[in-house]
Amino acid sequence: MTVTEIAGFAGAGLAGAAYVPQIRHLVKAHCSAGISPPAFGVWLLAALLTTAQAIAIHAGVFIVLGGIEIVATALVMFYAARYKDTACLSHLPGQPSANAVTGTRTPASGPGARGPAGRSAAETATSAEHGRARPVLPARQPHAHAATEFQVTHLKGAT
Repeated sequence: MTVTEIAGFAGAGLAGAAYVPQIRHLVKAHCSAGISPPAFGVWLLAALLTTAQAIAIHAGVFIVLGGIEIVATALVMFYAARYKDTACLSHLPGQPSANAVTGTRTPASGPGARGPAGRSAAETATSAEHGRARPVLPARQPHAHAATEFQVTHLKGAT
């Protein structure tokens, strides 16, 4: 195996690893916010076509890359369809942004700013770091009202 083949397989592995955070978020948070099914559909078709060509010319690195792309893209599409129109709290409008947690100031993230349930940004970040599951809510419709933590916690299935 040549150095360039090793580099190619390493690149294919990196391409697959790049999908892991997206797939993990879809599966753990049941959150499909920001996923464009048409875009992923085109990427899946592109991966199928280029992998077919790679197979035809016996290009091992590109066969592996194509296989990774096909599986990862199909997983994203499957879970995005399964959790269609659902979003975790961090993707709902009006929720604290990552900037509030990282310390980058926004108008609502200055000293003393409060996050969900009156918790500070630091407290919110701490609970997220400790792996506490966030409730999953349906994506907000144009006239939907923001849910309180009580509603999220106690009225999950009630509509």
